[in-house]
Amino acid sequence: MRELSHDTPTLFDAPPPPNIAHAKAFVRWCCSFGTNFRNSPDITNLRYWTRKNKVQIKESDEAEILEAARPAFLKRIEQMTRKSELPPN
Repeated sequence: MRELSHDTPTLFDAPPPPNIAHAKAFVRWCCSFGTNFRNSPDITNLRYWTRKNKVQIKESDEAEILEAARPAFLKRIEQMTRKSELPPN
């Protein structure tokens, strides 16, 4: 039997640590297209995002958030690129 819940969270899973949740939200914001597009998950964009969204983070947590955000950002860009390269149906 195939395991379907490999990466799918369940009700019994602990919520992600706050820094990981912040990193995911930050990456979603970075990947907005149009006039809202931000080109990278860097410290300047992170600090702007926290002020704009009234997110309270400690300065000591910034490095951890960026460390989680960078690979997630690259993965998101790769997925969007792959999606745009698909031939039309």
